[in-house]
Amino acid sequence: MFISLMPVVQESDTLREFRAEFQEIASEEDIDKILNYKIDEVSQREQEIIKAYQAAGTSMMAEYVFSPMSKLRFFNKGKTALEGLIESSKDVEKVYLRLLIQLNVPKTLNYHKNIEGDISYLQEHMAEAQIEASFKSLMIKNLLSITKKEELKEAILDIKL
Repeated sequence: MFISLMPVVQESDTLREFRAEFQEIASEEDIDKILNYKIDEVSQREQEIIKAYQAAGTSMMAEYVFSPMSKLRFFNKGKTALEGLIESSKDVEKVYLRLLIQLNVPKTLNYHKNIEGDISYLQEHMAEAQIEASFKSLMIKNLLSITKKEELKEAILDIKL
């Protein structure tokens, strides 16, 4: 009898579709769609993940508004929501989203204190995370594509899938 020691990743089609839509964000309308996504029919764990993506989406809205005050308001609202979700239950996908934001925002917003800790967390926990391997690979690819510092790229490349 053959018994697989590999954990079976069971994710709903809803979560897979949601992740794909998040990856395709190219406009304010795309973000609105993410922010208004109905999450009633997924598990509590998946609801938490989707809420984290929605928090990241809220921060991303800052790119699409004109007023500096509105930009800051969207950024802070999304950042605060994501930080709260991480504080209540830290997991790989939430930390990944925070890292994406930290690597993307201007230094003047002073939101960079968790970069090294987030990379370390991903190095320690990515391999065991209940996330499909193809999406883990996409997460690493996304992080590498926006990382400018060579030493951070090397650390990201050390993340085991």
